[in-house]
Amino acid sequence: MILLVALFVFVSIEAVAHTETPGQPQQQPIALVGGRIYTISHGIIEEGTVVFDRGKIIAVGTNVPIPANAYRIDCRGKHIYPALFTSHSTIGLIEIEAVRATRDAAEVGQFNPNVRADVAYNPDSEVIPTVRSNGILLATVAPEGGFVSGIASVMQLDGWTREDIALRPQAALVVNFPALATYRAPWIRRSAPEQRRDAERQIDALYDFFRRAQMYARAAAAGLADSKKDLRFEALRPVFDGTMPVMIRCWEYKQILRAIEFAQHFQLRAILVGCSDAWRCLDQIKQSGFPVIIGRVHSLPMRDEEDYDIAYRLPAILDSAGIPFAISDAGFWQQRNLPFQAGTAVAFGLRHDAALRAITLSPAEIFGVADRVGSIEVGKDATLIVSSGDILDTPTSRVEMAFVQGRRVSLESKHTRLAEKYRTRYRQMAR
Repeated sequence: MILLVALFVFVSIEAVAHTETPGQPQQQPIALVGGRIYTISHGIIEEGTVVFDRGKIIAVGTNVPIPANAYRIDCRGKHIYPALFTSHSTIGLIEIEAVRATRDAAEVGQFNPNVRADVAYNPDSEVIPTVRSNGILLATVAPEGGFVSGIASVMQLDGWTREDIALRPQAALVVNFPALATYRAPWIRRSAPEQRRDAERQIDALYDFFRRAQMYARAAAAGLADSKKDLRFEALRPVFDGTMPVMIRCWEYKQILRAIEFAQHFQLRAILVGCSDAWRCLDQIKQSGFPVIIGRVHSLPMRDEEDYDIAYRLPAILDSAGIPFAISDAGFWQQRNLPFQAGTAVAFGLRHDAALRAITLSPAEIFGVADRVGSIEVGKDATLIVSSGDILDTPTSRVEMAFVQGRRVSLESKHTRLAEKYRTRYRQMAR
C-alpha cells in the first residue's frame, strides 16, 4: 500500500513538472550582430549590435567594439527586443484549473496581506515554457481571492529556485475592490438595493482593515507597537511608508472611481488593474496619476449598448489621454497571447511604439524594476529576445532566441514536443 501511494505521488509530480533545464550561466561575451534593435527607450537601431557579458548589456549600437572572445550570432533580418513583460498573471500558481490540488493562487479568508506569490510559485510548471516560447520572460505573479489577496512578485520565467527567479519578491500588494454594479437574473435572489448595501458593507470592512493597519504602521514607526507582532499588519507597513505600491483590481467605472478615492484616502501608490470602463472616467484617472494595467484587449463590451471594439480601442484611448498603462492578459497560460493582445491594439489605433512599451518598459517602470529590465540599454540585464519578424505580428513571426540575464533559454515546451511527435507520424506514413 505504501509503495502504491509513493508511486502515485511520484507520477503526480512528474505530471506537472516540465523537462526543460534552466539556462546555463553565461560563460563568454555574446554579440547579437546585424539585427533591428528595438531599444524601447531610445528608438530603433537598424543593423545594430547588442553585446552582453556576465548577464549584463555592455554595448548597444551600430558600430560598437566586440570583445575578441565573444560568441557572435548573426541576426541580420531579425528583430531584437527586450523580454516581454506580462504585468498581471497567475502563472506558476495554477497548473490545471480543473484540479484543485494544482491551484495555489488564493488563500482562505478575506484579508491575507502576508501571503506572497513568490513562495507559492512553481518553477517547474509545464505552463511556463509554453508562455516563454512567445517571448514572455518576465511576469508579475499576483495572488487572488478575498479583498486583500497578498503580495505580487516580479518573476523571471527561467531558473532553478524562487530565490534566483524572483526579480522583485515583494512588488505590490493586491486588493480586490468590491464590485458596485447590480445584476438581475433568475438565479440572483438579492434585489438591487440589497446588492448595493452588501457592497457598501464590504467597502466599509476594507476601509476598517486599512485604518487599523495604518495605525499599526504609525505606532511601529514611532516605536510604540506592541511586542506581539501582527503578521498581516507587518506585511502592510511598506504600503504606508510608500515603498510598496498597491494593485487595485477594478473594472466598472463606479468601482474605479471609488478605488481611486480609497487609494487617495490612505495616500497609497496605486496601480489600477482591469479598468474595462477606464474610457468613461479618463479625467479622474489622469488627475490621480495612477497607472493602469489593462486586463485584456480581447474582451467583449461590458454592456449591450457599447461599441463592439471598445476593449480593442482602450489602449489607444489611454495613450491619447496621456495615461501611463501596460497591457496584460488574464490567468496563466493565456499570457502567451500577450504580443497578440498588443498587436490587436495597434490594429485599432494604438501607436506601434506605445504597444511595445506597454509590454516591456511600462510594466518595468510600474513595478520598480526599470533599472534592470524593460529596455535594451547598457548596464541593464541581458534579458531579451530575437524574433524572425515583428513580434506583434504573431501569425508571421516567431521567437527564435531568448536570454534571461545572459543565459540562453530553451524555447521547447510540451506543445513543441507534441507537435514534433505528430509531424513524425505523418513523415512515417509518407514513406
